[in-house]
Amino acid sequence: MADTQTTSPLEDTLSRIEVIARSHAEPSLGWPLPHVLEHCAQSIEFSMDGFPRLKPWVIRATIGKLVARRFIARGALQHDLRAPIPSAPALEQTQVEPALGRLRDAVARFRARVEPLSPHFVFGELSKSQYEQLHALHILDHLRAFAPE
Repeated sequence: MADTQTTSPLEDTLSRIEVIARSHAEPSLGWPLPHVLEHCAQSIEFSMDGFPRLKPWVIRATIGKLVARRFIARGALQHDLRAPIPSAPALEQTQVEPALGRLRDAVARFRARVEPLSPHFVFGELSKSQYEQLHALHILDHLRAFAPE
C-alpha cells in the first residue's frame, strides 16, 4: 500500500537542510549553516510567540501584505542573507546539530499549532498556510548560499 501522507513545505525544506548538513557545504554568501538554522528557527518561533519589534501597522497592512502575496505567488523569496530579524537575540550557535535540532523543534511546534499566530514583523497578519509557505521560502532562500542552482 502506498504512503498517502503528504509532507509540508517546511518538512521538505528540512530534508534539503539535512542533505546540506551532511555535505558540510560552506556558504558562497551569507552566514555559516548553524547561524542560518538558528535564524530560521527564530523566525518560526517568533511567528508563534511574537516578533520582538514590528514595522508600523500601515506598512504591515499595505506594502508588507502585498509583498508577502507576491512571494507566495512567485514561489520564491529573496532577501539579504545576513539581515537579522529586528531586535532578535544575536546568533550564537556554532554547531550544526543543536541548531538543526532547534529548527526541527520549531517546525514541529509550528505544525502542531492551533492557536492564532502572531503578526509577522513586515507582512502583518498571515494565515497558517501563508506563514508556512513564507517560512519554507525563507529557508530556501538561505539554502541558495549552500547549493546555488
